[in-house]
Amino acid sequence: MIKTGGTWDSSDRPVFFIAAIQGLEWECHNYLLVAVNHMAQTKFRQEVFDAIDAGKKVFIDSGIFNLTQQHSEKYGISMDQALGTAPEDIDGFDNLFDRYCEIIGIIGDRAWGYIEMDQGGRDNKIKTRKRLEAMGFNPVPVYHPLNDGWDYFDELASTYDRICVGNVVQADAATRKRIIATIYERCRNYPDLWVHLLGLTPNPWLNAYPVGSCDSSTLAAGLRWTHSTSETASALQPGTDLRRGFRYDRDMSSDPERGNSKATRMVGLTAAFMHHNWRGLVNEYKEAGLYD
Repeated sequence: MIKTGGTWDSSDRPVFFIAAIQGLEWECHNYLLVAVNHMAQTKFRQEVFDAIDAGKKVFIDSGIFNLTQQHSEKYGISMDQALGTAPEDIDGFDNLFDRYCEIIGIIGDRAWGYIEMDQGGRDNKIKTRKRLEAMGFNPVPVYHPLNDGWDYFDELASTYDRICVGNVVQADAATRKRIIATIYERCRNYPDLWVHLLGLTPNPWLNAYPVGSCDSSTLAAGLRWTHSTSETASALQPGTDLRRGFRYDRDMSSDPERGNSKATRMVGLTAAFMHHNWRGLVNEYKEAGLYD
């Protein structure tokens, strides 16, 4: 099987957390998802490199979601239409490709892994991935269950050690449940395969269908937008939003009680609890002989 990206431990079940890491002196979650488009800023890029040097597990996202979102808004088309547009017809794809290659070339296998540039549907994804592999890169393929067909899942599962499942966030809850259940059942045929769910916050569904890992930006909503509060969770069950008094105040400096550093620590702690809860659950399943 093609080894995609850096090293990983099959006994781990991480929740990759999209959050600010600035100024925390590594008091942050051990698993971070960072998109290439966010690393355009030299300062933030260096902080990502420093996080890797500090032993954090960093998963590099290609930035395609951000690119297609911009394309969708600019031309008034849906996200599915934008994601299915050929790379040569997407504004900024070539610049993102060059930045992706530059960053991955620097980080290499020190990252936990790096996600392929899944632009333009099944055929274009394969074409771009082969181009990257010919350059010496080993990106993690992205499978889109609503568009790619299950035969393509089997093709990837028999060739690669890791697969991302993408665009699940665009589906309604009932469809997402069926997708996750089907992914879980099909993975029984590939015991060495790791599956990562892109953009899915851990929730009670995963008690029945535990997968390798997932990532979430939901917990960081209170940091990203002033009108949002931070979400809490218990036993993977989302709780209510915290009251306004817990909202990050952008007019304050980073140090006061409602400043950025306090808010970041709070959402990072919630992510850590969620992480340990999920890992503990899977380990209990293993001890009971219910999960490989």
